[in-house]
Amino acid sequence: MSFDWKGILSTVAPMLATAYGTPLAGMATKTILTALGVVPDPKATEEENQQVIAEKLQNATPAELLALKNADYQFKKDMKSLDVDFEKIASADRASARDFSTKSGTSNELFWFSIIILGIGLSAEIWVLFRGYSNQIPEIIVGRVLGLLDALVMLVASFWYGTTRSSQTKDTTIQNLSK
Repeated sequence: MSFDWKGILSTVAPMLATAYGTPLAGMATKTILTALGVVPDPKATEEENQQVIAEKLQNATPAELLALKNADYQFKKDMKSLDVDFEKIASADRASARDFSTKSGTSNELFWFSIIILGIGLSAEIWVLFRGYSNQIPEIIVGRVLGLLDALVMLVASFWYGTTRSSQTKDTTIQNLSK
């Protein structure tokens, strides 16, 4: 199992983690490296920077994590003073992904794949539940299959209609409360 450095980053420095996947990624990377005590190399590739961040986070001291937390706070404050809206950036990112699928000609395939997932998946789920077949199949299998179908339906809906920043914030809050 590999080290989940992005999970650590999103827990300790959620604003920097959010910025990491946006056009502000370079600024976020520089801030993260500096907070972890690394002098950013302007010639380093994104993969090299990710490797350095992963190694530093895997062996981070409490003082380094605190410095990262403080850098996250300052980054958030700076972005607010510059009126940077991460929700608009994320929305534009989703829109560009959909535009790409339209322009590249894959939107028809995605549309029919979505119809198959929704139509066949939900029909099968409803049939199993209401025809009484769930009594003939072990409970654990029914639960897993129905859960998988529900997850696929949510993925299709999220692709076509997007998700919200508040949903991501809610998930992070719940995750932090359970620790």
